[in-house]
Amino acid sequence: MTADWEIARRTVLRRDGHQCVQCGSDLEADGAHVHHLLPRASGGTDEPANLISLCPMCHAAVHPHLGAGLARRLLQRAAVRLAHWLDTEGRLARETGYLGPALSLFGLDAFRPAQIDVVEAALRGRSLLLVSPTGSGKSLAFQVPAVLTPGLCLVVSPLKALMSDQVSGLLRRRIPATFMNSDLSSEEKQLRLDLLTKGSFKFLYLAPERFFGANERELALLRALRPAYLVVDEAHCIDRWGRDFRPEYGRLREVREQLGNPPVLAFTATAGRETQTRILASLGAGEGDVFVHGANRPNITFLRRRVRQDARPAFVAELLRLADAIGVKSMVFVPTRKIGDALSAALETQGVATPFFHGQLRTQEKEDLLQRFGGRLEPKLSRIICTNAFGMGVDIPDVRLVIHWQHPASPEDYLQEFGRAGRNGQRSVAVLLTDPKPDGPALSLLDFMAGLTVEEAKVTAGERAELLTQKRRLSRQMQTFAFDRSCFRDALLSYFGEARARPRRPLALRIIDWAFAKHGARAETGVCCDVCHARRCSPEDHVRFVCEAIGAPRPSATRIGSHARQSRRWRS
Repeated sequence: MTADWEIARRTVLRRDGHQCVQCGSDLEADGAHVHHLLPRASGGTDEPANLISLCPMCHAAVHPHLGAGLARRLLQRAAVRLAHWLDTEGRLARETGYLGPALSLFGLDAFRPAQIDVVEAALRGRSLLLVSPTGSGKSLAFQVPAVLTPGLCLVVSPLKALMSDQVSGLLRRRIPATFMNSDLSSEEKQLRLDLLTKGSFKFLYLAPERFFGANERELALLRALRPAYLVVDEAHCIDRWGRDFRPEYGRLREVREQLGNPPVLAFTATAGRETQTRILASLGAGEGDVFVHGANRPNITFLRRRVRQDARPAFVAELLRLADAIGVKSMVFVPTRKIGDALSAALETQGVATPFFHGQLRTQEKEDLLQRFGGRLEPKLSRIICTNAFGMGVDIPDVRLVIHWQHPASPEDYLQEFGRAGRNGQRSVAVLLTDPKPDGPALSLLDFMAGLTVEEAKVTAGERAELLTQKRRLSRQMQTFAFDRSCFRDALLSYFGEARARPRRPLALRIIDWAFAKHGARAETGVCCDVCHARRCSPEDHVRFVCEAIGAPRPSATRIGSHARQSRRWRS
């Protein structure tokens, strides 16, 4: 046993509190086992971040699993050898052969579509931005490269709840991870910092504000880190013209330079091409790779309808009755609380009582509505009105009708919101209501709201004017999409930089994708949009259009009426 190994062993035992991380039993110094998360034979190192403490019995129970899946591993090894031989463009990393063991570490046997390209780029040391929907597996796209690369992975995350959830998930997989935030005691912070300097953690989660705090000793320790990767979660917070801009996110280029300019891996659920460019430039990674996945949702049909403001409650009520009659869950997005309250009251008078979820509700009220809409609490809800305060981390996969009272403030916002539909892969519809003419009240309302937001922004007068100009430009871009009579899907995909069909990739990458990724059943392909489907079904006949798009027979008027009467019971 070498001196270095003994030092690493003692560090790991101290970090784990001299307890087995599997069963929690106390460990005697001479009877404690230290286990490699990623075996040496699979590229694992002896650094503490790749080691955990186990009791002898738990250690013995771990190793029989190494023999499982032999046939799959043999195929994967053969695929890796062939892919490396064919890799004339240098698109594969040396660590590609260890993707299988890394997946096993996370309890998985395959990647999702589009993850392989991101993982390979990260392993080759490329900086990158991945734009992909919530719930698409963005975390694995940086966690796998991190465990296959010696050194720390530093993850910048905006919310304490997200940090805690991610760290808990990693610890359940026995992967050393921690976070730093203001909720920790001074003693706990000091212990974590001491372990950090000894290389005891593979992942460190923190908010960007921690790099600009008042504790000079903590700042010095953080800035002295030399992580293998700097990961930026919720990267849209970097964009100074975005709705969720945070000033400290805008200074991450400075942080990256202090950390030795590691590759930066940025992730967000939505960003147009201009925003993508601004994010990478702000991080000092202007030449980074951009991957866009999930903007094209072929199972969602787009319907744009011009409806006067005073006629919209009745129009929405008709669509909600239809949704109930054909048995699908629906959401209605409104721009303000005032409009949401008025719509909820109007729908109740029309026999389609629908609760309103907004940011001013008490925490318990929000949780109850989410649980009822998700089908986990009685009485269950089949429809809901909401503002953009509806939590983006909430995944309710069986929503199949999303209605917008008016077009949102930007294409990015629209992607987030219509993307609530059809997450289970079933055919769904996104209905966008517009004013009869482009110069209607919708745009005036968005301009007014943009002005209020800009007034509250902590920026200079010149930046405030530029910010207002940018917000108005985005709302007008969204208005153009709403009134244009060309294919709505093509316009959105062009904005986000995603092609309808996935571009042809090098053969080496396709082989690795075949060996390590799982391609399940494709989402059902529905009708494209109101323009593309106009010859078969007039968008003016919105009931028939929605039924055809969802793939449901048109219900009778009697059936729709019976569901309207039942809808009054949601408050009970």
